[in-house]
Amino acid sequence: MASRILGFCFAALLCVIMLTLALELLAAIWGWLLLITGIVGAVWLGALFYRRWRDRW
Repeated sequence: MASRILGFCFAALLCVIMLTLALELLAAIWGWLLLITGIVGAVWLGALFYRRWRDRW
């Protein structure tokens, strides 16, 4: 029983460490992610408007 509790505590600690590292990575690159998302969204909207403008029949 103690072995299972220790295993669970180790797994919980490992999860907390991995989540902390993931959040630090996300905090380091969130600006670039927003920029890329904005560029992709602008290109997609441009293509959508262009297609609707060309097919105005």
